[in-house]
Amino acid sequence: MKDRSVERVAIDRALWTRFVRALETLVTSEIGTRAVLMFCALFALLLVINGLNILNSYVGRDFVTAIENRDTASFLRQAGLYIGVFALSTIAAVVSRFTEERLGLLWREWLTKRMLDGYLNHRNYLHLREMHGDVLNPDQRIAEDTRAFVVMTLSFVLMVLNAFFTIVAFSGVLFSISRLLWVVAIGYAALGSLATISLGRPLVWLNYTQSDREAALRADLIHIRENAESIATANREHRLRRRLQGRLDDVITNFKNIIRVNRNVGYFTTGYNYMIQIIPALVVAPLFIRGDVEFGVVTQSAMAFSRSSERFPSSSLSSNRFPRMPPYSFG
Repeated sequence: MKDRSVERVAIDRALWTRFVRALETLVTSEIGTRAVLMFCALFALLLVINGLNILNSYVGRDFVTAIENRDTASFLRQAGLYIGVFALSTIAAVVSRFTEERLGLLWREWLTKRMLDGYLNHRNYLHLREMHGDVLNPDQRIAEDTRAFVVMTLSFVLMVLNAFFTIVAFSGVLFSISRLLWVVAIGYAALGSLATISLGRPLVWLNYTQSDREAALRADLIHIRENAESIATANREHRLRRRLQGRLDDVITNFKNIIRVNRNVGYFTTGYNYMIQIIPALVVAPLFIRGDVEFGVVTQSAMAFSRSSERFPSSSLSSNRFPRMPPYSFG
């Protein structure tokens, strides 16, 4: 069998067709209306959160400027606004997370039931057992891949939407401060995203393979538990020990590859995040020194640059698997 850990993920027309078909099936199902309403609520909450972040950058700017000017009245007023914006941002973020999790749970429940019906109908469970090749560990596919597909699809879509809103919103702030800072932020974010995707792309199949190999190890352990008497009678412990050791070696070898790729991604992303802290100061500090901007603008530029330069997060590559549409379908 071909080692999937070395495969590359091909995002072709067939993949997008299966992905769109899966979304259309959800929208036209009995839970479609609820799912669409919850997603619209998430969309609105993303707009609210980004609007509050913009407001927060201006309040923070005036707050720091009041401290610089030793203006007690302005300081107290901006502090009150700061607390109010933080409170509203907290509520919006928590409600958004809650809505996302409820939507994910609703989708996963519906999809798992659909998969279970297909698995049991027409004795598909028996036919799959007799097949070899792509359909490995169908029990794990129903339980784990359903969860991974739902979680990663929602996370990816919301991440892209949030990144788009953030770039559009904070580009105006950066451009108003310095055109050079705006250009640097866009370029830095693009470079960071491309580099992170390039370095972390092997994790997609490595994590997929890891799940397969761990499932195979669990299946052999379950086999021993369910056939303990016959194994003891036939003295098959030695042969099963070799088989389990081979399964464990496969798990460990693949996980070492995951650790290695995570290390390489970590080198880049850690340095990338450290540089975000100093780049806006390098651009805006000379403006403050010349007296062209207030000191609060320095802190505002740091926040806006940080938001606009958020790259494609490596955690979504390392801790989860991208959604994989299987080559088979139930029903």
